[in-house]
Amino acid sequence: MKLENKVIRLMADYGASGDLAFSEVEDRLHHQIRPIQAQKFSDGVMMNYHIQVTPVRAFSSVENAFLTAQLAINSPLGSDYIIYNNVAPRKDDLTARQKNAGEPFIYLRLKNGVQVITVNSGYSATLLKPFADEIKIVKVDNDKTQFRSRDNYPKILGSIMREDWSILGDDGFDAVPDDFPTHTIVYNDGYGNLKTTVPVNEIEAHKGERRTVMINGRIQYVTVGEGIFSVQDGEFCLAKGSSGWEMPDGSRFDFVELVKRGGSAYAEFAKPPAGLKVKFPDNDKE
Repeated sequence: MKLENKVIRLMADYGASGDLAFSEVEDRLHHQIRPIQAQKFSDGVMMNYHIQVTPVRAFSSVENAFLTAQLAINSPLGSDYIIYNNVAPRKDDLTARQKNAGEPFIYLRLKNGVQVITVNSGYSATLLKPFADEIKIVKVDNDKTQFRSRDNYPKILGSIMREDWSILGDDGFDAVPDDFPTHTIVYNDGYGNLKTTVPVNEIEAHKGERRTVMINGRIQYVTVGEGIFSVQDGEFCLAKGSSGWEMPDGSRFDFVELVKRGGSAYAEFAKPPAGLKVKFPDNDKE
């Protein structure tokens, strides 16, 4: 008997892991996968699968883009890894919506084999776009319910796992934005470090210098370091962090982190959400 292992990562802005919405969607995904598992067993294939949950900040396509890209682009799991993603702020049309309609669902197959199905909201798929061999609009209802990721989209995961590609529609490359915001917070980690899109080359020229940083109306003096531990305990540091990836052209896309060693930069800057700008007032004086 052959063995297959599948990892399905459920990423959504439902709240904390364990929230009712996560539980409901997980149940629907199991409902889609279990018959496939049974059929494969009949065909002589033992398919093991695991559903793993990653929460995303509510309505934040910026944070969603970063988290999804960090996990998908760097994954060593290849085609055994499928990301089922839902962050749908319905910001594409700010007028009253008919039948709870929202942004369309899209499918991406990356160059490393990883597959992603996600709502094409804001920047959610922007960072993945350079790594995609294929982006397709999914043929599925994007309305008739406020809870599309529970009621409409789980069957799409089932189709993908059965390799039923009839659910894929028109090419979706042009529907995904190309440009991602710079000088922007994309995530705060469990240590209170702020991951940002401040370009690495902008801080390289200032290593060892102290700079003024403004975020969320708060100002702090930080040292530009070689790494995030390049300062004494209790001080702020700005340095290239641990997140990022190699681009298809061989260059690096790395995220600069703002940290308070031994403390929380996130707390010191009054808990700024992903999407807020990182400003350098000193630059305005130069």
